[in-house]
Amino acid sequence: MKESGRTGIILAGMIGGALLGGVFAWLSSARKDEDGETALETIGPAEYFQLGIGVLTLARQFQSLLQRKL
Repeated sequence: MKESGRTGIILAGMIGGALLGGVFAWLSSARKDEDGETALETIGPAEYFQLGIGVLTLARQFQSLLQRKL
């Protein structure tokens, strides 16, 4: 694969990830509970850890999917 094609793919992934992250942040900041706290303020460390494991699992599945196609 040419270097310019790889650079384009990486930039597209970065832009897509930034947009997805922005949507998640917008959705989570828009929700407030009865105390006026946002959803992000009510999430504890265990939930963040669980979310991180989920993201790493998704990345691993994506990598294995790409390796099967080669």
